[in-house]
Amino acid sequence: MNNHGSIRYGDTTITYEVIRSERRKKTIHTKVRLDSVRVLAPARTSDQELEDLVQKQAPWILKKRQVLADRPPPKRFVTGDTMPYLGKDHLLVVDTDSFMRPWVRFEDGSFLFDAPPRMDEGERRELISNGFRDWYRQRAEQYLPEQVEYWLPFVASHREPRILIRDQKRRWASCSSDGTLRFNWRVIMLDPELIDYLVVHELTHLTVMNHSPAFWESMRFVMPDAKDRNKRLDQTSLSLPF
Repeated sequence: MNNHGSIRYGDTTITYEVIRSERRKKTIHTKVRLDSVRVLAPARTSDQELEDLVQKQAPWILKKRQVLADRPPPKRFVTGDTMPYLGKDHLLVVDTDSFMRPWVRFEDGSFLFDAPPRMDEGERRELISNGFRDWYRQRAEQYLPEQVEYWLPFVASHREPRILIRDQKRRWASCSSDGTLRFNWRVIMLDPELIDYLVVHELTHLTVMNHSPAFWESMRFVMPDAKDRNKRLDQTSLSLPF
């Protein structure tokens, strides 16, 4: 059952949509978008409880909206754009003069993309966007297993886990109960310190499958600044393409 509510915070009215579910047993989750706020709640949660929660979260909701409003515009995938790789922005040059096949090259700190000379702007943007998705994924498939291999002895005594690179829309990474680690290919755009944080985070889940105090204690033992890296990850993710 869905319904709507609103609260006042200072001079601002925050309107929100409530989405109740029988499958959701305990947790209440608030999703903030630039033009909407959704509260996902167990079916029996009262309207008053949800209103109180939104009122309490109002400063965070407004801050999150401001962060979303300040996000950079979408990439146009033209010469002069920059594309992130391992935490740094690199110049993109689109070359239509020596076209043989569409592909991404990374040379001398810049991205080069060979594109067909006769193609409208929308088609070229989609072609280059897809090319970068493939390139990033290939690099992630090379880079992440090496980092897992490096950090595994520090974190767990398990056998080497299975590693999969996936196109995950809402997660950077995950660890399943069978020990499989799944990483979002977008991870390769991040600073290496943040990639290491994600690797250690998921490897820690091999022994602690939740985010209890025991989990964070294990994280801090291996990576004392884990919480700081987690905050940096939240801030960085909003500025990345795709």
